[in-house]
Amino acid sequence: MMFKRITIGLCICFALGGTRVEAQKKDPVAMYGVIDTVQVVSQRVRHANEANAGAKVSRIDPEIMRANKTRSLAELLTDYTAIYIKSLGMGALSTASFRGASPSQTRVNWNGINITPPMSGTFDFSQIPVFFTDNVNLYYGSSHVKNGTGAIGGSVNLFTDPDWNAGVSGKVLGEYGSYGTYTTGAQVNAGGMKSSFKTRLYYQHSDNNYTYLNKILTNEPFREKRQDADYTQWAAMQEGYFRLSPYTRLTAVAWYQEGKRMLPPALGVVNQSHEQQREVNVRAYAGLDFTRGLHALHMKAAWLYYRQEYDKWYAGGLFDPEGNKNQSHTWQGIADYTFTPRENLVLGTSLTYSHDLIRVSSYIDIDSSKYTLGDVDYDIPEVEPPFRHNRDVLSWQVSALWTPVEWMMLNGQYMFEQNDSRGVSTWSAGMVFNLWRKVLQVKGNVAYNYRFPGMNDLYWRPGGNPEVKPEDGYSYDASVAYRKQLCRGLSLDAEVSGYLMYIDNWILWLPKDGNQWIWTPQNHRNVRSEGVELYGKLTYAIGDLRATVSGNYSWSQSRTRKKQHVDDGSYMKQIPYVPRFKWNVRVAADYRGVFFSWQVTYIGRRFITTDQEYATDPYAVHNVLAGYRYTFRNGMSLTPQVRVDNLLDTYYESTQYYPMPLRNCLVSLMWEF
Repeated sequence: MMFKRITIGLCICFALGGTRVEAQKKDPVAMYGVIDTVQVVSQRVRHANEANAGAKVSRIDPEIMRANKTRSLAELLTDYTAIYIKSLGMGALSTASFRGASPSQTRVNWNGINITPPMSGTFDFSQIPVFFTDNVNLYYGSSHVKNGTGAIGGSVNLFTDPDWNAGVSGKVLGEYGSYGTYTTGAQVNAGGMKSSFKTRLYYQHSDNNYTYLNKILTNEPFREKRQDADYTQWAAMQEGYFRLSPYTRLTAVAWYQEGKRMLPPALGVVNQSHEQQREVNVRAYAGLDFTRGLHALHMKAAWLYYRQEYDKWYAGGLFDPEGNKNQSHTWQGIADYTFTPRENLVLGTSLTYSHDLIRVSSYIDIDSSKYTLGDVDYDIPEVEPPFRHNRDVLSWQVSALWTPVEWMMLNGQYMFEQNDSRGVSTWSAGMVFNLWRKVLQVKGNVAYNYRFPGMNDLYWRPGGNPEVKPEDGYSYDASVAYRKQLCRGLSLDAEVSGYLMYIDNWILWLPKDGNQWIWTPQNHRNVRSEGVELYGKLTYAIGDLRATVSGNYSWSQSRTRKKQHVDDGSYMKQIPYVPRFKWNVRVAADYRGVFFSWQVTYIGRRFITTDQEYATDPYAVHNVLAGYRYTFRNGMSLTPQVRVDNLLDTYYESTQYYPMPLRNCLVSLMWEF
């Protein structure tokens, strides 16, 4: 029994950066309030081997995720985390930047499987509903080498968890709001101690014809409606979990998602054309988990499919329609083994293989009149057939987690990756000190990581550059956390982190040999990023009342540290679209089913040119939410809720010339059974 308790404690320390709890007890200073640690073990222990001790790891509060089920992951990360989301608007492309790194240096994992698109290498967070994930973990810096390279800035990790409660349960929700936005979703859980099933369905549509202030076309701003911005998406997910024996579990999950959206032009562009994008994502995997005694083996096989169809047509039919179709297939296999020879030592190794296959048909507009000169007719070139290419990636990782004394933990990881003909080594090392009866925690981490170019960087036509080098970077970070029950009903959770990153061979698309018509990826930037991040949460819970005040603050200075030529205006200047300041604050209260929250997010000024000559204005957006959760005697509940986004009707642009919605209201109803 004692050995099992120590082993579980070590795993949870690993998952939460060194916070240790013991099974069968309640921890009065748990990170997320007074909760049953048996539930923490059942939901989190299988994710423990994803984190690195000493690195900063944060988790979005389940209460926040519950209140934001109908929102996208982009909106959730914008309002409740320290990372920066650059968005083109509601339902439009939204990318994430950790600590001054680029969006392509952010990796996204789903249940330990890399789902970052192999073609663009950049993830669109607007296309992931919060409804389709149970836990969201953020790993900061380049220390996450468990599943491969790529996370130089950090990684977003999504998890779905089984529900072993016997019987049938679930939820049905509906929401309607401004700009013709409506959402429906349903989740059904069924099973018992031997098997568990989850079925999720989701549909959302928005006319997205919001009103905004046009400050570009005239000297006097005027209101107009956004055009060509409507979007529709729907998704289905089926999960199955089976306990084959006391030591063996089988998992199978399939996720289908389809979306269609118009691509609105930037302000100031006279719209003579219409652009539309359709996307299909299929993600599926099967996994086998075996845990017995000193040994733990986890194996997964995954298939990922992505198809994108782009269409463009002109008003009045002046020109022929244009378009292209791009698709990718990815097959992944993962084997992870953990051995615990001693109570204070955990050794691990993993082997990951990934095969990417892309098929790209870049459109080429050919004007036949250009091939007639005088009386001579020249041959009109034919459009090239779709281009196919594949990539094989094999990575091997080893790790050691050692607890020499009760209050100290040491962790080291090494990984070698073979990416086609290129081989690289990455590593990380961290330590955790639990001091003052574990109320005060000090931790630090150093890591080296790579990001290989995306398939578009290498092979896009025209402009792909097979010779472009991988990006690489060192990261150093340290954190101090304080978690304490201050008095009866009042607890504090606070953390301050500092970091320093060096990123070399940053990839930029620039004109090729001065030709403004053909751009190609080049390694033309070396960056130094440094900053401070603060997190705090004050919780008061007594009787039926629970109130919280929480928030994040980040200061990030990310600058080019090397001149490319004598007159390089970007030298020691902030990277475009990296705000120096971002903060958010949330005040929430819940009393006998009545709940209310007020939340404000501030984004500082962002330069849009490398020489800092032009910038977007800072802005603060206020959101409020109120509702009532009525619970019936049979355990069912009904929750009406009202949410008002951008309460103060603030005009703002996340990306220059792409206005965001003004005040909008949404009403929802959720039934849980």
